[in-house]
Amino acid sequence: MVSIAVIGGEGSGRSSLASRLGKKGNTSDITMYDFAKGDQILTIIDPSGYPVSPKPLTTALGMSEIVLLCIPPAGMDVAAGECVIAVDQLGLKYGIVVQTMSDRSNPYELEENANNIRSFLQGMTARDWDIIPVSTTTFEGMEQLKEAINELDREITVHNLKMADKSPRVVVDHSFNVKGIGSVILGRVIQGTVHKHDKLTIYPINQVIEIRNIQMQDVDKESAGPGSRVGLSLKGVQAKDVDRGNIISSDETTARDIELECIVSKFSSGLAVGSTLHMYVNLQSTPVKITGITIDGQDVGEARAGNTCKVSLSIGEEVSFCSGDMFLLTDLNQPKQRFIAGCKYNI
Repeated sequence: MVSIAVIGGEGSGRSSLASRLGKKGNTSDITMYDFAKGDQILTIIDPSGYPVSPKPLTTALGMSEIVLLCIPPAGMDVAAGECVIAVDQLGLKYGIVVQTMSDRSNPYELEENANNIRSFLQGMTARDWDIIPVSTTTFEGMEQLKEAINELDREITVHNLKMADKSPRVVVDHSFNVKGIGSVILGRVIQGTVHKHDKLTIYPINQVIEIRNIQMQDVDKESAGPGSRVGLSLKGVQAKDVDRGNIISSDETTARDIELECIVSKFSSGLAVGSTLHMYVNLQSTPVKITGITIDGQDVGEARAGNTCKVSLSIGEEVSFCSGDMFLLTDLNQPKQRFIAGCKYNI
C-alpha cells in the first residue's frame, strides 16, 4: 500500500495521469483516486486546487510517500519550479519525473526537455529521480511508469517495516459521521501500528478516543501498520470536532510558540523578524509571525536566501508535531515562488 502525489502546474497533464492510475473518489481542494489489484493498493492524490493556493499541494505532499512530478512538452514553468522547491524543502526522497503528453513530442524534444529538467534539479532532493515519458492517450510509457512505482513501493515497504514498532501516529485528512457507526476518520498511519480498541489521543484538541474499528479498502482489520491508509471508527469524539491535520497519537508536542531549524530557499527573498508568513506541517496550516532569527548563535534581523538559521515563531493557533517533523514557511503574497524555507523541529 502506497500513497502517491501527482503534482505540477495547470496544463501539466497531472489530472489525466491520476485518472489513468486509479478510480476517482473524494474531491475537495484535492482529488483522490484509488487502485487495488491483488496485494497492490495505491492511493493517488491530485492537488486540484493548486496553483491557485499552495495548500492543496502541501496537503497532497503531506499525504504521500511517492511524488510524480508532471512536466508537459513546453517544459518547466513557474508552478513546476515551485513544486520542486516544496519537495526539496520537505526533503521528500521518493519520486519520478513524468514527461506527460509524450505523444506530442519527438525523441529529440523529449531528450532536450529531460536535459533541461535534470539541469534544474541539480543540488535538489529530486536530482536523481527517473525521468519517464508517458502518454495517457497512446499509453506509451505507462507500464514503465507503473514498474518504477512498484520499485519505489518495495523500497518504502522496507522502510515502513522499520517504523512499525514506534509509537503510533495517524494523520487525519477527512472526518465524517456515518449513521449507525458514529465518527469516522480517514487518514494515513505514518509510523507505528494502530490496533482495534487502542486508546489514543487526538491532537491538538487533546481528546482521548478509542478505536472501535479499523478498515482498509472497506475490509475490517485488527491492526494497521506504517503506510496504511485507514478508515477508523472512533469512540469519544464527534466528527465535527476533528479537522484535517489532526494527529491521532499517544504523545505529541502541542504549542503556539516554537523554534525551528530552517534552510532558507535560494529562490526566495529571505526571512525577516516581524514578518507574517503561513506555516504548513503535516496537514496543518496556520499564520505565523517571526519573532526571532539566530545565525551561528547570534541574533539577527534577517536571514538571506540560502542561509541556515534558527527561527522563533509565534503561531496563530495550536499545532501538534514531534521531533523530526518538517515544516514549510510560505509567503502567500509572493506572485510566483511562495515557499520560503524548509524547517525541522528537533528536541
